[in-house]
Amino acid sequence: MKIQVIFPFWIQYSLPVLLFFFTAFLYLSESSLAVVCGSGFLFFLSSVSILLQKKRTDSIQTLSSTEIPKTAPQEEERPTKRDELVQNLFALEKFKEELISFNDPDRISQTISQYLTAKIPAEFVRVYTWDEADGHFRPRPYPKEKDWNTEAAGLPVFDPFLLWLSDREGIHLKENFAEEKTINHSKIKESALAFFQKTDSVLVATLAMKSSLVGFILLGKNKKNKSYGLNEIEIILEILSVSLMSLSNSMIYQQLVHLTETLEAKVAERTRELEEAQTHLVQSEKMASLGVMVAGIAHEINTPAAVINGSSDNLEANLLYAFSHLSDLNILIQNQEIRNVYMNLLLTLTKEDTKEKIDPKDKFKLKKEVKQKLIAEGMGETESLDLSNFLIENAIPHLEKDLIRIRKDGGKEVYEMLRNSLSLHRNIKNIKYAIKNIVRIVKALKYYSHLGQASYADADLHEGLENTLVIMQNQIKQGVEIERQYSSLPLVRCNIDELNQVWTNLITNALHAMKKTDKPKLTIFTRAIGDNYVLVGFEDNGCGITTEIKDKIWDPFFTTKDQGEGTGLGLGIVKGIIEKHKGRIEVESQQGYTRFLVYLPLDGPGDVPSIPKEMIREIRG
Repeated sequence: MKIQVIFPFWIQYSLPVLLFFFTAFLYLSESSLAVVCGSGFLFFLSSVSILLQKKRTDSIQTLSSTEIPKTAPQEEERPTKRDELVQNLFALEKFKEELISFNDPDRISQTISQYLTAKIPAEFVRVYTWDEADGHFRPRPYPKEKDWNTEAAGLPVFDPFLLWLSDREGIHLKENFAEEKTINHSKIKESALAFFQKTDSVLVATLAMKSSLVGFILLGKNKKNKSYGLNEIEIILEILSVSLMSLSNSMIYQQLVHLTETLEAKVAERTRELEEAQTHLVQSEKMASLGVMVAGIAHEINTPAAVINGSSDNLEANLLYAFSHLSDLNILIQNQEIRNVYMNLLLTLTKEDTKEKIDPKDKFKLKKEVKQKLIAEGMGETESLDLSNFLIENAIPHLEKDLIRIRKDGGKEVYEMLRNSLSLHRNIKNIKYAIKNIVRIVKALKYYSHLGQASYADADLHEGLENTLVIMQNQIKQGVEIERQYSSLPLVRCNIDELNQVWTNLITNALHAMKKTDKPKLTIFTRAIGDNYVLVGFEDNGCGITTEIKDKIWDPFFTTKDQGEGTGLGLGIVKGIIEKHKGRIEVESQQGYTRFLVYLPLDGPGDVPSIPKEMIREIRG
């Protein structure tokens, strides 16, 4: 057991007074000896005073931790008021630290309720806070008692008593409103009594900040069947400020979280709207491009359609001739030798690889020579001219003897049958070729538009380039040389529809730039860049792009074309599409030369490594 040395009260508190008077005495004394002796005594008194003060402090600090022996008298085992005070202070500090650390209003409210329930013998403790969503004060957390009045689950902000409380901080008891003289305003009194009855409470402690009611604490009846006294009031007052601060901070935090989530949702929605707008712009630009190409596409389809129409008429004439001259087949049926010569001539005429290649410059000379030979064989002038033209135009001068034999031994009927059969074959061939062209155009148009297939898929870039060239065939005027320098490329994951728009725009720009070029040439080249990228390049020998406008070509609505030739959206949309694919586009230009370089990742718009700088330098030359 520790022994406490307790100095008399008067000694502890009279020493500072003695020090004051003795200091004054030394100041007024003229004797040096007195000053020296007095200074020593003053030092002694100061030391004693400091020692006593320290002893008093140590005794207070050890008071709560002093162990009382079990053999001590019973009255000494009971905690003193000082012990209770220290314990309450520790509990209060722990409560405040815990409360401040939370950012959840429900948890804070529950902690407040638990603390007050442990300190005050109330039937219940409930914390109400403001709910911004529906404009009511609601209990936090929601009471679990089955017998509680659910009408008190939501208290409207316009309640007269709550409005009255917002301007009056502190604690308000039900019994005060029951007294006639306490509150003069009858409406407030009625509202207050109705409030206490509705909530089954007898005490309300406001949590208000600058005349704004953040919430309030309700206490039910005292379990000891008596009114709440000063001790209970002090316990509540001790935690009001920290409760208000914690609740208001947590509610602000929750609002910030909600605003952040709302902002993220709005950003996501805005991003989606921008993507939709970008898609609409791409579609609009594509429609504008298609509008320009409609005439060309119509011409491209109309040309083979005209061929089919003409060939079908000729085919009809061939069939009518064959039906009307069926009797001429008897000559071939009866004469096997003539039939064999006939079949040999017909097979040679219908196969391109068996014909001789004749230079157009030599045709006139050859016709004249063959004609002379036929005349020498005894044929007439007109007949020799007809046969010589047939042999040279069909590139079979080496079958001159077979044709003479058909004409002499088979007669005019077999010769005309041969000519009709050849015409029949040519008309069928022309129809097939025209249909093939139409199919090619329709296929290219379908690939170009890619209706309903706007998602990412593995695609052959060369096929996309070729189909775009087919669609633009009418715009690629005669004299424009298209050089293809294609390298072997793997499939690229991309949006085919959008890349077709890129190729169309870059080719269109090149064609416009080469309008005044004597020998226009567009070179399209492809190359694999490492293991992750591919390159598609477009190089023309047009007018070039000046330094002044080079940085402006990507701006929306900027154009150097004549009125009606472009919307100005093209290159801006091109750049947007390439960046959407996580690629990049560069331009190099000078007078008489322009080159666009499009880099695309193989795996689409994901996390792709950057393009090696040495490869870029190699491409740029």
